[in-house]
Amino acid sequence: MADLSHVISPTMAGWDDVKPVRETVSEAAPEGEFGLYVQQWTFGEHTGTHLDAPGHVIGGGRLVPDIRPEELVAPAAVIDVRTRAAEDPDTTVTVDDVLAFERAHGEIPAGAAVLMNSGWSARWARGDEAVRGVAADGSWHFPGFGAEACEFLVARRRVAGVGVDTLSTDPGSSTDFAAHEVLGRADRWGLESLTGLDRLPPSGALLSIGVMPGLDASGGPSRVLALW
Repeated sequence: MADLSHVISPTMAGWDDVKPVRETVSEAAPEGEFGLYVQQWTFGEHTGTHLDAPGHVIGGGRLVPDIRPEELVAPAAVIDVRTRAAEDPDTTVTVDDVLAFERAHGEIPAGAAVLMNSGWSARWARGDEAVRGVAADGSWHFPGFGAEACEFLVARRRVAGVGVDTLSTDPGSSTDFAAHEVLGRADRWGLESLTGLDRLPPSGALLSIGVMPGLDASGGPSRVLALW
């Protein structure tokens, strides 16, 4: 089993500079003593390891409470692009990557979660600039899914969704968020900011996504577990 979730904290890296805020409502009791310890948190729907619902990017698309429980338990296919990402932070998962994976591990089953392992989660401890892949000119560079690969996966493999160990299913250099659009129009979810994908086998793991079911939420922080 592996936990693929980053712990939410006030200093964690993210898409923007608005950090999670926590306030103590009731102090913890001294060690070993009984008492009610309570914190209040303020954070966005797309904080930390989280799920994007189709309605995040497509008007009228399904929101988090609309996603059926069976869509949140899925066999995982892990496509490893770490070697390429180390040389080219703008690399994307391609149809050729999917086909190469299938030659080695068999066809991706319907209802699967296809996950990109780029090795990027190791950067989280280094802060925002490292996670965003900020270049000297201020542009962002990190790996993601290519739109063509997403189209292939939803049309030909009927996957439940895709996931990445970066900030976005699209690469950091994207300006049109084409992968997001393909997934949203196909009524599929996306998982972002996963960690620990190197612990998973390429195939054979079962993913369980515990997403916060906020009212009309376009996404939600998630505890993502892999079992095999």
